[in-house]
Amino acid sequence: MILVVGATGNLGGAVTRLLLAQGQPVRIRARSQSNYQPLEEAGARVVPGDLKQRNSLDAACKGVDTVITTASTFMTGGEDQLQTVYLRV
Repeated sequence: MILVVGATGNLGGAVTRLLLAQGQPVRIRARSQSNYQPLEEAGARVVPGDLKQRNSLDAACKGVDTVITTASTFMTGGEDQLQTVYLRV
């Protein structure tokens, strides 16, 4: 299983669609307000959560062999700042 973090962004979405087209099993970690439905309809398994919530990362990583992250705070702003995201996978 491959986990893509940042899958609802431009690069992450392209990576996710490419992996799905290759028949790879893909899980995405997505915030509930993100537009993840097209990726889910394409075959990605969605784990809702937030990078600032450690338990959602644990759930997303369970049974995963590979993690690809394209998540960034470049376009989001607000509370989603680099300083507030605690990522220890």
